[in-house]
Amino acid sequence: MSKSLRLLTQVLVVAAVLSLPWRLAGGEPATARGQLLFVPVYSELAYGDRKHTLNLSATLTIRNTDRKNPLSLTRVDYYSSQGMLLRSYLKKPQSISPMASVEYIISGADRTGGTAASFLVEWESASPMSVPVVEAVMISAASMYGVSFQSVAQVLEETR
Repeated sequence: MSKSLRLLTQVLVVAAVLSLPWRLAGGEPATARGQLLFVPVYSELAYGDRKHTLNLSATLTIRNTDRKNPLSLTRVDYYSSQGMLLRSYLKKPQSISPMASVEYIISGADRTGGTAASFLVEWESASPMSVPVVEAVMISAASMYGVSFQSVAQVLEETR
């Protein structure tokens, strides 16, 4: 493994640990009737003084954590580093059953998002429910080494 790729791997491991969703034990579970979420994704990473890029595949996962209520996805949009809408995944709302999940995959060969792509995810429910877990996992393998890390959704708007 080259020195640049080894350094990139170490940085990504630290970033992955720092991005873990730490929560205080004993707190009330979060509930809402809807949210607009921002999820950073990386379809490629620059390394070696930006002379090289490493292509990554990204999987956006939306997990309904409520044990009783379905949620309705109303928006799953993929944006480039420049903020340009690249893809809208939903033509109509998609229901996710209690404790079920859906995923959307960006192929490692798809470099249209660039180094700082993102998703906007919007969901709603008729009544307050446990908020979903929404995260992206990025992965790549080169030679006999692999790189993987996650990013967690950030709430932009919330309906209680």
